[in-house]
Amino acid sequence: MLITDLDCYKSSTNYKSKYSGMDSPQWIINNPNESMCTLEEFYAYPVQNFDYTYNKWGFRGPDYSQYIGQPVNICLGDSFTVNLGGPISHSWPSQIAKNFPIPTLNLGMDGAGNDAIYLLYIRACDLFDVQFIFVMYSYLHRRLQDGKFIQSPDDDNENFDYFYKHRLPNAIECTLPEWNWTETEKHFFEEEDIYYLKIPSHFAEYKNIDRNYINEKNYNYLRGSDWPTLEQFKNGADPHPDMLCKKYGTFLSNKLYTNRDGHHNNYDTNKKYANYLYERFENG
Repeated sequence: MLITDLDCYKSSTNYKSKYSGMDSPQWIINNPNESMCTLEEFYAYPVQNFDYTYNKWGFRGPDYSQYIGQPVNICLGDSFTVNLGGPISHSWPSQIAKNFPIPTLNLGMDGAGNDAIYLLYIRACDLFDVQFIFVMYSYLHRRLQDGKFIQSPDDDNENFDYFYKHRLPNAIECTLPEWNWTETEKHFFEEEDIYYLKIPSHFAEYKNIDRNYINEKNYNYLRGSDWPTLEQFKNGADPHPDMLCKKYGTFLSNKLYTNRDGHHNNYDTNKKYANYLYERFENG
């Protein structure tokens, strides 16, 4: 076992349910200001026929006991690696696993920070004959303290230093998509050559987008008095010239890229990550 001393183990070991965490109608009802989607959007999502099945180790996968001492690849990360909001088969570890003849283990932990990911990496290397390591780094402000996942103050310099202490050696690296980062954090990852998915954020860059993928809150905040209403715009009204400017055009939603919960990566986004990581693997 790898995480029996962490609180997340108690809630995930042998867990089986139709819903999990923020991917739940009840969570949306109870947390309307934090939810990334509405109930209507949740139920309208095209992929509904899946559940959450965690093994006795506390991971979303088969029993890993059979692989102890055996050659494996490992994939590390947080709920983006678990693939919250979608089937496990859509996760980036499941997609990259298709390229290898040996098992590729999904060691994603809901809520984990990079220190917990580093700890799990150390333990996994002691238990399995690890061949290749793939990681999707988590939020920089997360910490592991007394077995619990907590959040620290958002101090960039402190977070960057802490990240360096827990960066994985010899790993093929990436991190969460653009919508999770500040400009300073994005610059940090670019300087470190750590890939994150960049998405169109300005309407002018993506004028043919399905207009159902407009962020209502952002649109109404930016909207000038002579803009079409959101409903008019969705129904085909011409954009106001201001909407094509960088200053006012940042109202696109990330829902083209996300799972049912409106936040975690969907199949296509995970495929982009899997393809990137495998390409880095092939290129040494």
